[in-house]
Amino acid sequence: MKRKYPFLRTIPALIALVAVWAAAYGTTFSASAAAVPSSEARQTIRVAGDNRFPPFEFEANGTFQGFNVDIMNALSIETGISFELYPMPWSEALKALESGKVDAIQGMKHSKERASLYSFSEPYFTSTQSIFVLKDNYSVRSLDDLLGRKVAVQEGDISREVLQRLPNASVLAAENQEEAIRLLLERKVDAFIGNQITGQYVLQTSGQQDQVKLVGDPISPTDYGLVVLRRNAGMLEPINAGLRQIKSSGTYAKIERKWFGEYIYPSSRNLRGLLTSIIIGLVAVTCVLLLILWWNFTLKRELRKRVDAYKKTLDELARKDRLQSLGQLVAGIAHEIRNPITSILSYAQLLPVKYDNKEYREFFAEHVTGEVNRLNRIVGELLDFARDKPPESTMFRIGETVQAVVLLFHQLLEKQRIDVRLDVPESCAAWADAQQIKQVLINVIKNAIDAMEGGGQLRISAYGEGSHTVLAIADTGRGIDPADLANIYEPFFTRKAGGVGLGLSICYRLMSENGGEIEVTSEKGAGTSVRLKLPAEREENGNDETESVDSR
Repeated sequence: MKRKYPFLRTIPALIALVAVWAAAYGTTFSASAAAVPSSEARQTIRVAGDNRFPPFEFEANGTFQGFNVDIMNALSIETGISFELYPMPWSEALKALESGKVDAIQGMKHSKERASLYSFSEPYFTSTQSIFVLKDNYSVRSLDDLLGRKVAVQEGDISREVLQRLPNASVLAAENQEEAIRLLLERKVDAFIGNQITGQYVLQTSGQQDQVKLVGDPISPTDYGLVVLRRNAGMLEPINAGLRQIKSSGTYAKIERKWFGEYIYPSSRNLRGLLTSIIIGLVAVTCVLLLILWWNFTLKRELRKRVDAYKKTLDELARKDRLQSLGQLVAGIAHEIRNPITSILSYAQLLPVKYDNKEYREFFAEHVTGEVNRLNRIVGELLDFARDKPPESTMFRIGETVQAVVLLFHQLLEKQRIDVRLDVPESCAAWADAQQIKQVLINVIKNAIDAMEGGGQLRISAYGEGSHTVLAIADTGRGIDPADLANIYEPFFTRKAGGVGLGLSICYRLMSENGGEIEVTSEKGAGTSVRLKLPAEREENGNDETESVDSR
């Protein structure tokens, strides 16, 4: 049942109230305000207030008290208006005003939406909303972080308007702010939005302030005042005059200080001490920074010396490695060239003796030609390996290059009964030298064909991987011995009969020069997979679109 607190309407009671109020605040009032002739009927205004909104208005020990209640008492004395106060839940107060059960609500935060429904008195406070979360919550820092989360608000509170910007937030309405804070403490919601002062008051009085923190900036600090329905706006004129009077007389300041306290400003002596401490701190910080800069400079100089020595050591190691590689290269060339030359020499020495033998002449023509072609192939691959031609990168479609290489091996694939499976989307493109990548594909597919002499399956697929395009070639051939995988990119390393051992070395160099990577995985007897990773965008501007695509 709603409680009613009407002010006394008789002159003796009014004089007694003035005496009590003056004793509490240590002030006196004008005779015109303190005494109302008994012949005049006092105006009575029924005012609703939130029964659980401390320190603004709340019920405690059977009385209705708070900042707003004291403002109404002061206005009653100043204006001669009798205010009947009705404490009730906030949502019921709104309904009571709309239905005419009360004439006003003693404190409400201003907003555009509310201004279209109510008339506001002159503001006498600034109300601020805030976001309250538990101390261990680090994921909510602002209103935007409440999207899709559970938020507690007071039923009918202006926080509802704030949350209209967050349509995906799940809102739980509580009867009062104390209940909304309880939902937060029980982890039934992720946050509570409400009046900053009331939230802090409730937490402090319950001893739970160490469990909750405020996050984000204060939400829309806005004017706060008494409201009536728009049709009763004339009722506010004497109230506004009374507000101006209690502000000018100092009564308002005393009420505000009673409920909210006041800032304690440091004395000039404290200010001087504080300034001295700041200056000493700045000098100390400056000295530390200078020491750090000197130490940093010394470390950089020492690091530069060590880096130079390290580079010198690396250059020396690289020179030795180049000499070693050159020795291996020369040995490989000598070995590869000596075999066909020995064969040609042997056939040539027998030619004068067996010249009249028709079968030998045919044998000579066939085998010498084959050995010469073999020499030519060795020299050609060696030139390809040694050629230092920079790539001429363009944007080209991977699928067209794959189709061209597969067509090149079409007859050999059919002859060896190799089934080719292609999964290369038309959209797959790469930024590289198309001819060099074609050469890489030829070497890789030729190796795959050689590994499937008895037939098998060759799968070629392409897909995007971030800013790169990956081309995967997998065969079902004999595979590579695990002990040989570490040496497959070395020049002249091969286990293939009649092979030169330059193919994968050339592939590795060409992929590196085009900003790509080559990766070979294999299992003996189960096949080999080669993964070619190429840039899908121009290197100088990763955001450029592939507008010019090479159709070779």
